[in-house]
Amino acid sequence: MSSASNTGKGRGQVAALARTARGWLVASVGCGAVSAACLVGQFVVLAHVVDDTVFRGQSLWAERGLLVLFGACLLGCIGARFASDMAGTEAGLQVVASVRNALLRHLAKAGPVACVRLPAGQVLSVVDEGVEALEPFFARYVPSAAMMVMLPLLILAVVCGVDGWSFVILACTGPLVPMCMVFVGYSAQKAMDRQWGYLSTLAGSFLDALRGLKTLRVFGRTAGSLERIGVLGDAHRRATLSVMKIAFLTSASLEFFASLSIALVAVVFGSRLLAGTAEFRSAFLVLLLAPEYFAPLRNFSASYHARQNAMAALEQIAKLQALPELAIALDAEEVTAGDHAGTVVESLRCEHVGAEYEASATVLHDVNCTFRRGQFSVLSGESGAGKSTLLSVILGLLPPSAGRFCVLDAHDLPALRSDVCMAYVPQRPQLVYGTVADNLRMGLPHASLEAMREAAHMADALEFIESLPEGFSTVVGERGSRLSKGQVRRLALARALLRKPDVLVLDEPTADLDPASARRIASAIRQCVAGRIVIAATHKAELVACADQVLDIADGQVMVRAVPGDSLAQPAGEKEVCPA
Repeated sequence: MSSASNTGKGRGQVAALARTARGWLVASVGCGAVSAACLVGQFVVLAHVVDDTVFRGQSLWAERGLLVLFGACLLGCIGARFASDMAGTEAGLQVVASVRNALLRHLAKAGPVACVRLPAGQVLSVVDEGVEALEPFFARYVPSAAMMVMLPLLILAVVCGVDGWSFVILACTGPLVPMCMVFVGYSAQKAMDRQWGYLSTLAGSFLDALRGLKTLRVFGRTAGSLERIGVLGDAHRRATLSVMKIAFLTSASLEFFASLSIALVAVVFGSRLLAGTAEFRSAFLVLLLAPEYFAPLRNFSASYHARQNAMAALEQIAKLQALPELAIALDAEEVTAGDHAGTVVESLRCEHVGAEYEASATVLHDVNCTFRRGQFSVLSGESGAGKSTLLSVILGLLPPSAGRFCVLDAHDLPALRSDVCMAYVPQRPQLVYGTVADNLRMGLPHASLEAMREAAHMADALEFIESLPEGFSTVVGERGSRLSKGQVRRLALARALLRKPDVLVLDEPTADLDPASARRIASAIRQCVAGRIVIAATHKAELVACADQVLDIADGQVMVRAVPGDSLAQPAGEKEVCPA
């Protein structure tokens, strides 16, 4: 029952994807039809020319009109087939681009909170190899399926008008091939699904092993990790070979039935020619057409594994598409560059906010707090108390399950979330392989050197950057492997400040740092408070000591701690209501 429903769902997905490249697919099938007509036409002309010159004593000059027609049919067949292949390729590329863009937009709307439900390696494998598996399906399989219907029917129509016995033989043996492929296809689909499952697991395990290689070496667990990857790799190899065996079996069965049919036609015509009950022209034409009758079936069989691969890939893609869209994001086309320009974000406010990752696991309860411009707010609490969850709500990565989160302007009126330029420094900042400038420009791609120097100075990172061998052109290595943890965090802070954000959000900015480095980070953050809202989640005393507002989080509830000398601090019992 589930297999049938999955098949129906897969067909619905294929039909929806085909509509995105309908023009190219129609062009591919149409050119294939022209190619089929030219192919049959050239064989009909060739049979007439050979019969007239060999058995009727005609000269080639006398057959010059038919020879010109033969050449025209030949060129038309070649050109139409080339055009069909090109149109099919364009259709496949268009579908791949459309699916990948839609998938990336969905992942952006799902956000990191939803994406962590699947291994990163599996997500990368599906977005890359899974989406690419759709290209052969639309480039080769769909045109082959159309040609498998058109050309055999056209050949049968011609053969029916030439010789009845040959028509019966071809009509009876032709359907045996699709029937055989249907039976083989069920086991092929299961094998392909199994192969994709092993590939996704292998990709996730391999990426996790690379990320944790240093930890594995420290604890002497590299051998176990290598053994697991080896087992998964061997399982994937076996699954791939099982798919290949089924593909070879399909080809062998097709060749058997095709050879049997052609042999029957040849034997029947040979005996009839010896008996004088058949003409050479008819026999020659049918023998020319018989191999071409099975050629589309052969091409279809060769591309049949592309269908199985695409169906398995669609199942993996559906898992990504099933991720809930938790991030509160706007499509790029909905917000233009000049929208809401000049709006000053004065405060962020949570009113009776609740948050949960699953329906049965509530993390935050009835949170009431305000974050003001020019104020440094610290969320303090033990690990797992809900600090990162509240940050996710503020960033729009997790919608509140209760209450609401408000963005207020200078007149204490609600503003759109798109008015807010936010920057986020996660607990584990990620640096890519490239120069210091490359990593900084991830926050603002067209930033000038002067702007990067200014942001680095605010983050207390300019001094160490200029001390590097090539300054901003120094290659930092994968994930900042050539820098200390403190330098990585300061570089990440500079990258966030490069955008000149209205709101700066930091998650455990001093984690895993020595006291001296933690104090430098705290001092740099404190210098960034002017003119913006700064929120940090931490349980370190260095940041709590320099905060304007401290919110203690315990058991999913928030209590505002009084800070000496802070006239802006919100009383713990105050309940503010968002403007309507």
